[in-house]
Amino acid sequence: MKLSMIPMFMAGLGLMLASGCGEGKPSCELLYKRLDKCDKMPLKKSAFMEMCDKKKDDHADEIACSAKKDCDEFKKCMETARKAASAKRAQKRFDEAMAKNDLKDAMMICDIHKESLSDDLKKKCADLGPKAYDEQMKKATELRKTAEKQEYGLCFELKDLGKKLGGDKEKAAETVCKEIELQVTVKRTLDEIEKNLKSKSLSQPFQCMENTLKKFDEVGTDFAKEKKAQLLDACFVKLGKAILEKEIPEMKGFCRYSVEKVYKGVKEYKLSDPGLDPLIAQVTEVCEKK
Repeated sequence: MKLSMIPMFMAGLGLMLASGCGEGKPSCELLYKRLDKCDKMPLKKSAFMEMCDKKKDDHADEIACSAKKDCDEFKKCMETARKAASAKRAQKRFDEAMAKNDLKDAMMICDIHKESLSDDLKKKCADLGPKAYDEQMKKATELRKTAEKQEYGLCFELKDLGKKLGGDKEKAAETVCKEIELQVTVKRTLDEIEKNLKSKSLSQPFQCMENTLKKFDEVGTDFAKEKKAQLLDACFVKLGKAILEKEIPEMKGFCRYSVEKVYKGVKEYKLSDPGLDPLIAQVTEVCEKK
C-alpha cells in the first residue's frame, strides 16, 4: 500500500493514543514518525498530534502499527488496520440506520464500505436489496390506487433496485410505475371533466384522444384495462351524453365536430349506456356519412 493511504487514514480520523515517545513503543508520536519516513506526511506534527489525541480510542490498531520499523511491514499493517477500522465504522453506521429502519441509508453504507465489510455484514447487505425492493413495491402498489401526481423519487429508487436485482423484479418495477402514471392521467382527466360539466364548457380533454388511450393498451395489465374503461366512461359516456344533449338540438343535418368525436369514440370502443344509446341513435345517420 502506497502511503497515499495517509489521506484515507486521516479521513476516518480516528487517529490514536495520546502522544507518547520512545522508539519502538506504539504511540501517536511514533506513528507520525513512521508515516513521515515511509511517505512524507502532509500535516504538521502539532496538527497530527492534536487529532490523534482526540481520537485515540478509535484507532488503536493503527497506533500499534507504529511498532513496525520496516516500511513495507508498516504499510501492510496500516492497510489491515485501516480495513478493520472501516469495517467497524460500517457496522456502527449500519446498525444505526437499521435501528431507524432507514434501508436507503443502510444500503448506501454497504456500498461505500463494500471493500471492508465483515462476512456477517456482507450477508446482511446482500439481504437488504430484496427487503428494500419489497418495501418500495408495497408503497408503489398502494400509491397506484390513488395517485394524483407522479412520485418520481419512489419510482426511481424502485426501478434502480429492480435493475440491480434483475429478472422479474426489474420488469415488475417498470410496470407498476407505468400504472401509477396511468392513474395520474385518469385522475386529472376526471377532475377536468367534472370542471367542464360544472362550467358548461363541454369540450373533451386531450387525454380522451387516441394517443393517450393507446398508452393503456401498451401497458396491457388488468389494472391498465380497468383504468382505460374508467377513462372511456368519463370521456364518452358521462361527458359524451352532456355534449350530445347540448349539440343535437342545434344540429341541422350536419355532424358537428364535438358530436363526431363522441360518436366515433362510442362506436370504436363499443360503449353502451341506457342514457347514451338513444342519443347515439339520433346522430347515427348524419355522423355515419362523415
